[in-house]
Amino acid sequence: MRPTFSGFEIVKSGIQSAQVGLDVTGKNVANMGAEGYSRQVVDQKAIYYSSSTYKYAPVGSQRLGQGVTVDQIVQIRDKFLDIRFRAANSEYAEFAKKTEVLEHINDILDETTADGLGVLLEELFERLQALSTNSGKIEFASLVRSSAQKITETVQFYYNKLEEISALEKENLETITLVNLNKYLDEIAKLNKTIQNEELVGNTPNDLYDARNLLLDKVSKYLKIEVGEYPDDSPYKGALSVKCGNIMLVDPAQSDPVTLSLREEDGKLKIYAGDEELDLITGEIKGTLDILNGEGSFAEVEEFKGIPYYLKSLDSFAVKFAEVFNSLNGGDALFVGTGAKDFAISDGWLADANYLKVTTEGNQDSGKNDNVLRMINALEQKHEITEKFVGSLSEFVLILMSDAAIDKNYYTDRASAADTVVSAIDNQRESVKGVSLNEETVNMIKYQRAFEASARVMTALDEMLDIIINRMGIVGR
Repeated sequence: MRPTFSGFEIVKSGIQSAQVGLDVTGKNVANMGAEGYSRQVVDQKAIYYSSSTYKYAPVGSQRLGQGVTVDQIVQIRDKFLDIRFRAANSEYAEFAKKTEVLEHINDILDETTADGLGVLLEELFERLQALSTNSGKIEFASLVRSSAQKITETVQFYYNKLEEISALEKENLETITLVNLNKYLDEIAKLNKTIQNEELVGNTPNDLYDARNLLLDKVSKYLKIEVGEYPDDSPYKGALSVKCGNIMLVDPAQSDPVTLSLREEDGKLKIYAGDEELDLITGEIKGTLDILNGEGSFAEVEEFKGIPYYLKSLDSFAVKFAEVFNSLNGGDALFVGTGAKDFAISDGWLADANYLKVTTEGNQDSGKNDNVLRMINALEQKHEITEKFVGSLSEFVLILMSDAAIDKNYYTDRASAADTVVSAIDNQRESVKGVSLNEETVNMIKYQRAFEASARVMTALDEMLDIIINRMGIVGR
């Protein structure tokens, strides 16, 4: 015969298990909209009733066990999907950053909505032609000067606007992106220690796991990272390491994570982790540095066409333009400046429209136009504007504008494709870790019914004991 109160212990474990199930279900429902939350389930297992464990355990076929116990509350999450999501997130963030800045560059250089440098070169060509047939007339010379001045102002405008974008992106990288990234890494390191302490006393801190995973997702936007785990026999069990390239950003063996900083070396901006340069593979920071450093065809090995490429192109255009027209003006400079930033018409030409020599064969009022014709021809001639480009000034401008538009469209397409991949993987993750209201409703009913049934069994057992204690063995009293 089994122990008298054994049934009560079994039923009590059922009631307790059902209570835990209802608590977990309630928590899942409450956190349906919480960012980064992973649904949790109750892991139950039967308690084996062993005669070697319990001194008075029955033997033979009566061995029923001691009911049920809650082994642990398990977090439902797919680590492989986390890895895929973070890799895709880094790639998307790089393309999105490049697309964002290239759109700004394209807005500055675009000539489809406003008259730009290409249109002004055509206008200068037409006004030089008009001056060639009206040589010596001040009003036509003034029109040529006006066109030339608009070209210099437009080149300066392009250059200054590009510098503004570069300065803003650099400031954003240094004061927002790196500050946030360092904060996330520090929080991950602190969570590592807290989780280790919780696991040491036998707890399963699922909410802390979620907080850490959310931070890892945020870090993956900026950098391509590798997340490492430690085995159960490791002193760092429960902690995670975070690695970028060959550099450990968060190492449980170290008290603090490394600090990321922005440095400039040899005219290039670089990210350092402590005293080591960070090898960036992809991510928003990689996209930003490509924008800030990319010299395109001006580099020894051609690279991304970032803001330096467009600045150097404008410098090359301004220098060549001034060189061509100054040489044709007999040594009297029509243009001054060392590059696009200070490109302007000379004070002499600004003071006198006839400073431009229409002829080299005598008096400027003679009606001759041979030098104007040379200038017209110079606009159509091919020049070595850069080491890798030989062509007319108009062709150079057209290619420069085309580069901005083509790159913008290319990275817009890549960002769109990468976004589709990220969304697909995130949807897969949500299908695994997300809370389903239908599923939780079923669980709520299941645990409610289990609780009610266990309580009813306890009532039945109580009635049975009442009969045994109060009604049995009373004959003859």
